[in-house]
Amino acid sequence: MRRRALAAGIILVAVLTAAAVQSRRPLPAPTGALLLAASHAYGATKKPPWPATGEAAIGADGLGLWAASASPRALPIASLAKVMTALVALEARPLSPGQGGGTVTVSAADAATYQAETSAGQSTVVVRAGEQLTELQLLQGMLIPSGNNFAALLADYAAGSVGQMVQRMNLKARTLGLSKTHFDDVSGISTRTVSVPADLVRLGELALANPVIAQVVGMAQAVLPVAGVVYNVNYALGRDGILGIKTGSDPAAGACYLFAANWTSSSGRSHHLVGAIEGMATLDGTFAAAQRLLDAARANLVVEHLVAAKQKVGTLSAAWGSKAGLLSPDDLSLALWPGEVVRTRLVLKANPAPLARGSVVGHLEVSAGPQSVQLPLATSSAIASPSRLWRILRIA
Repeated sequence: MRRRALAAGIILVAVLTAAAVQSRRPLPAPTGALLLAASHAYGATKKPPWPATGEAAIGADGLGLWAASASPRALPIASLAKVMTALVALEARPLSPGQGGGTVTVSAADAATYQAETSAGQSTVVVRAGEQLTELQLLQGMLIPSGNNFAALLADYAAGSVGQMVQRMNLKARTLGLSKTHFDDVSGISTRTVSVPADLVRLGELALANPVIAQVVGMAQAVLPVAGVVYNVNYALGRDGILGIKTGSDPAAGACYLFAANWTSSSGRSHHLVGAIEGMATLDGTFAAAQRLLDAARANLVVEHLVAAKQKVGTLSAAWGSKAGLLSPDDLSLALWPGEVVRTRLVLKANPAPLARGSVVGHLEVSAGPQSVQLPLATSSAIASPSRLWRILRIA
């Protein structure tokens, strides 16, 4: 009897110990399942009319970048750099439409720099020692006739020096995720100021979102105190809805063009088409290539509504039976080129249970060509903790 009692006690202790160990084991994380198709093609394939030479990209504000030709390496961008100079200057010294801003007095050294840069064949705008220029006039002289000396004057005014402005421009590029963009100067005369068309499209979208820059790049001409009337070097401005943004041209960069035009999508919403072309032989060639891209975009792009706000796009399931839907908080629409394949992927964090309703547990990744968007996903209901019995009896 004693032996039986001892054996029973040992078994009981073993069972209790096993139960205690089981109850303390970490719980398996809930697993997710995607309810959307992993991939889906929209229409018959049609390629954008990329230029035969050089590189290009095109997109639209609010809809992102949807097509880009191969860009194996970053190329010099010449005066397109001035768009970033303007953006960073206006962050440091904000202006509203109709304001002139602070005033800069042209020094004798500034006038001498103008003379030296003009003699070197650079793009300059005449200044005179003692001349006073407002911030708005500095922007106009830099962006309309493309004065390199005005870019330096604006950098000194907004950042304290050209060197400080270049540092801020590179920081801004990194913040925006422009990973193939680097600035070595504020005017683009340096061959080490480089980018790729996809990055430039993003830069162009931001430029148009600033009402002062959008206004200036859309001006055919401006009047400056000493230079008088200066004309926009973007001579395609105003043709077929083109409203900017900036040209660039020098022997190292070839001809570059960051352009924008109006577009009404198939959903009836108005957008700005934004494109960029680098590395062509002539500005005439870039203008013609830009027009072909704009015509094709207007004729072929379709805005597809891919995800609705609060739509259940997936499920989250715990091994003990507790389940929840995965909801996207936002709508998602993308402009798609014919034949574009949209891919969706569910990406979950490590999510230990229990989880409250509304817990953000990961994201839905939606990609199409160069576009990639991440939508956060939240649980539609709580994921409860397992029962004590389940913890004890679990095998895995």
